[in-house]
Amino acid sequence: MTGSRGKQQARSRERRELLLRAAMRLICDSGVKAVTHRAVSAHAGLPPAAAGYYFATSQELIEEALRFHIHERIEIVRALLADVVRDAESVLEVGERLTRALVAGKFGVTVAQYELYMEAARNPAMRAVVDEAMSAFEASAAPLLASLGIADSRRAAKAFMALLDGLALHRLANPQPVEADVELTKRSLQGLFLAFSLDSDDLRRQTSLPLAD
Repeated sequence: MTGSRGKQQARSRERRELLLRAAMRLICDSGVKAVTHRAVSAHAGLPPAAAGYYFATSQELIEEALRFHIHERIEIVRALLADVVRDAESVLEVGERLTRALVAGKFGVTVAQYELYMEAARNPAMRAVVDEAMSAFEASAAPLLASLGIADSRRAAKAFMALLDGLALHRLANPQPVEADVELTKRSLQGLFLAFSLDSDDLRRQTSLPLAD
């Protein structure tokens, strides 16, 4: 009996995961409004009632799909950030490695994630789960920034993730030649590292502009 129950539970987890992945694919292809129980079940190759068995509403399905997606991406992000700083000899080298990983798409960014962020702007019911997702990414980035000598790493992580999201969104919407993308990303990251590595007085001196005559 125990073995049979274990197999049933494993099968149930697999079906639930299939549905969550199907929901994210639908969001990626057609937007949030495409997510219905029937559509997700069909996309997952399961009976029409399958999604309704696991998720009471489409809203719950969408929220759980985002949580599942973020959980997977967080593991990818943590591993890549750890690799970026391993044996690096300077902040510039970290920026270069990070840039190459971002432009190569190694961070697993998807259109669906930004579709859900935009949905939160229109639908207050989505804001809590999107805030949860953003906070998780910021928490994963904070140790990298702390390792670069940035004292307020949590505040810097918020700016860091906002920068990465903005660059990723531009990359998805309007792809540029690789080397141009690399240069823009590298300069943007170096500017952020500089801004959060210096105290207010040093930053003011470093970035002051000469007055015109």
